[in-house]
Amino acid sequence: MAQHDPFPLFPPIRPEWKAISKSWGHPFHPMCSYMAMFPPRILHYFIQRFTRPGDRVLDPFSGRGTTPTQACVEERIGIANDLNPLAYMLSRAKVDPPDMQTALDRLAELERDFREWDDANSNKLDPVHPVRIVFDPFTLSQLLYLRSVLTDSREDIFIKATILGILHGKYRRNGNDSIYLSVDMPNTFSMSPGYIQRYVAENSLEYLPLDVFEKTRLRIGHLYRKGKPNVSGKAFQLDARQLHKVISSDSIQLVVSSPPYLKVIKYGLYNWIRLWFMDLELEEVDGHLDDGHDLPAYLGFMVEVIQQLERLLKPGGVAALVIGDVAQKGNSPLNLSAAVWQAAKSRTNLTLLDIVSDAIAASSKVTKIWNETRGRATAVDRILVLCKGKSPTVNHPTVTW
Repeated sequence: MAQHDPFPLFPPIRPEWKAISKSWGHPFHPMCSYMAMFPPRILHYFIQRFTRPGDRVLDPFSGRGTTPTQACVEERIGIANDLNPLAYMLSRAKVDPPDMQTALDRLAELERDFREWDDANSNKLDPVHPVRIVFDPFTLSQLLYLRSVLTDSREDIFIKATILGILHGKYRRNGNDSIYLSVDMPNTFSMSPGYIQRYVAENSLEYLPLDVFEKTRLRIGHLYRKGKPNVSGKAFQLDARQLHKVISSDSIQLVVSSPPYLKVIKYGLYNWIRLWFMDLELEEVDGHLDDGHDLPAYLGFMVEVIQQLERLLKPGGVAALVIGDVAQKGNSPLNLSAAVWQAAKSRTNLTLLDIVSDAIAASSKVTKIWNETRGRATAVDRILVLCKGKSPTVNHPTVTW
């Protein structure tokens, strides 16, 4: 096995991205809200420092596709993977988008066909289905139509992903100017049906007949305001430990990813409205994405992931894994990143380059949308930086913003 003692890089890894605006990045990035996402400015740092144009950049837990999208923007080949069907769709839409006009032409075709759609189809939805409390009947009829006719084509995937991003959320002050399609909701994550019903009643909210086609057309124009990424990438929907089935060994220059945390997020439950539009059940997400690992099982899982990354990385390639500290009842928070490396270091030939602390403002944590501390996430992320070999083959001394 290789020596695992960290050695200083020149210059060392420092969170330079902290000084960069949170809104930095391509308009595709905020297409749809997603839990446990990280800002594209972090990706820019690692991409600029440890890759060259044309290199392959992988995120085995891609979420909404920030890593592969930023790679494609910077003329690298972004490769996304996520077992979550929602994450897979968002990642796929971003790394392999159609031309804007192609998407708009397809949307116009769908709009024309909707006018001939039998209105009786809207009555096929269960009259007590909880999604009925989210949308005006006119809006719901359009969503039902699109839900039934959108295909797996590139343009339809992009349209579907765009709609997922505007499906529900909080109105702007002037109400009808909202980009969202739902009744006014407190945020863009799916609160429980009972909560929504109480929120609507307590605030005497009005349902507006919002036009899905109009809102989607405007949103597509906004997403493409800087064009589409310069390079197309790929997206997969596999267990991260099985990526060798679709990705060649020694082919990845950089991995940047945020693996799932311990007992923090139910991705299906908090996206039940989006899953409805995708014609999926909660169990198809939360039943397959196990966030209930105890520490030994989680560490075992992460060791297997790291062994997989060792197989996929080029010699001199780098893996940066964003792993948050975990709260422990009655004890100090667990430095999960260090625990992962402690478990993995005797079972991999990867070299530890650094563990970088990246403190997060408490107000920025996703769990704060519930005005409470939910799960076991803390306000400190750490970036476990590993290398295949003694040192990175690419290590630019400066990163330009």
